[in-house]
Amino acid sequence: MTLDVFIAERQGRWAALEAAIKTAKRGRLRNQSASDIERFGLLLRQTSSDLAIARRDHPDAPITEYLNTLCARAHPLLYRGRAWRLGAIGPFFATALPRSFRAAGPYIVASLTLLLIGFIAGWVAVDVRPDLRASLVPPSLFDEMARGQIGTGVQDVPFAAAFIIQNNIRVALICFAGGMLLGIPTAFVLLSNGWMLGTVAAAVRLGGYDVQFWSLIVPHGVLELSVIVISGGTGLMLGDAILRPRQLRRADALARVAVRAVLLVLGAASLLIIAGTLEAFVSPSGLPDGVKLAVGAAVGVLLYSWLLLAGRGPRRRRMFRFDRPAETPA
Repeated sequence: MTLDVFIAERQGRWAALEAAIKTAKRGRLRNQSASDIERFGLLLRQTSSDLAIARRDHPDAPITEYLNTLCARAHPLLYRGRAWRLGAIGPFFATALPRSFRAAGPYIVASLTLLLIGFIAGWVAVDVRPDLRASLVPPSLFDEMARGQIGTGVQDVPFAAAFIIQNNIRVALICFAGGMLLGIPTAFVLLSNGWMLGTVAAAVRLGGYDVQFWSLIVPHGVLELSVIVISGGTGLMLGDAILRPRQLRRADALARVAVRAVLLVLGAASLLIIAGTLEAFVSPSGLPDGVKLAVGAAVGVLLYSWLLLAGRGPRRRRMFRFDRPAETPA
């Protein structure tokens, strides 16, 4: 079949699909009758079939690009994911996010393992080379710890909180996005963060100021490190989908876990608002060290009670689908 004959025989239904797309209001077909929706679906299937023929017989012809664009415009009008509503935020945090956390358990455990490996390596490095202490922790910081003045000089606390939150979100997103590069950047960020914490903790240990140091870290660190570990888990999840697609194409395997990973990292990253607030207002405050440690312990108990226990009841309704993108007729 020549290209001219191909176009002449089919351009009528292409024009009809163009008109149907324009008729759909705000990307929805709900206001149209059942017969109109059925006709829309038929036109889309026919045009998709024409696109397959065009790709086979006329791959370089402009009509092939036109049909591809036409199908791309029509498909999301008929098949679309479940819309997000403001009222869905509560159920998302109450059940969907904890369930997603538990479903990603093996990857989160792997992420935590990388962080701990970095921490142990950093601690051992300082233990073997005590002379590194001076380069890791300035003497002035030890002086502040000895006087009990660590962190009390923070100025412009609201600005500091905003900066801390922004920086922590950036680290979390790097951990997540690193999954697209086989998880290598993700593993590096986790190891390096563990290394930095381990070296500084070991250096402070040599100075004999463990309580002062951990009282500065724990109030916000429980949340902050948990979010980094969760974000690292999502990055490793994406990297695993690319490296081990199993029976699927790599693109399909990646799409299968992408929704779960994105919602998990965004939900976890929202917790950094709380972590940044604690880091700016509680950690550097003049509260007794025991109170700061108690705040961190309380935050940890609340966080993991929620993540490990919430949403374990029967699933009466699947509001969020993480295994694959949901497609429902409009």
